[in-house]
Amino acid sequence: MRITDTRGQLCPAPLIATKRTLKETPEGESFLLLTDNETSFNNVSRFLKDNNTAFQTSEADGVWTLTVTRGGDLSQVKAEDYCTDSIAHFHKGDFIIVIGSDKMGEGDNELGQLLMSNFIKAIKDLDKLPGKMVFYNKGVTIATKNSPLIDHLNDLEKMGVELLLCATCVNHYAITDIVGAGTLSNMYTIAEVMVSSGNIIRP
Repeated sequence: MRITDTRGQLCPAPLIATKRTLKETPEGESFLLLTDNETSFNNVSRFLKDNNTAFQTSEADGVWTLTVTRGGDLSQVKAEDYCTDSIAHFHKGDFIIVIGSDKMGEGDNELGQLLMSNFIKAIKDLDKLPGKMVFYNKGVTIATKNSPLIDHLNDLEKMGVELLLCATCVNHYAITDIVGAGTLSNMYTIAEVMVSSGNIIRP
């Protein structure tokens, strides 16, 4: 059975992970969700109930385990709407970040990769975080399990930043099996996200 481990994560990250795993789970099948935060446990439980999704719970040593069974269609609510706690540092700005390369700028490739690395690391220290980050073309390779930046991308997901990867690009670079962060998305969704964003940052 698949396990979605959100221990150490704060809202809305466990909710986003729950919604993503539900979408990836075939109807009628189950998965385990782990959380060590009672507020997140309560918020996830409320989200599942509102979506008429069956689940059972248990708790041991401060870790809540939810056995979730995928039902029918999910509502289109935003996972963030179910957060009842606020995290002072994790304010969302009215912008998204779009990354279309594994390098930043034109010129020397090694310098470009170093700049991109420093840029990704710096995002976590911003006063306001992007609501979403979109990766396309060679930018999707940054989100692979063997990428030197994967830990930083995982941290951003834990902080509530949604990472969207162009599925066509992931298939083109043959990295489907080693994607380590984010959610595969189609170009319609990516275009919708970009059009509806107040500002788009392209490093």
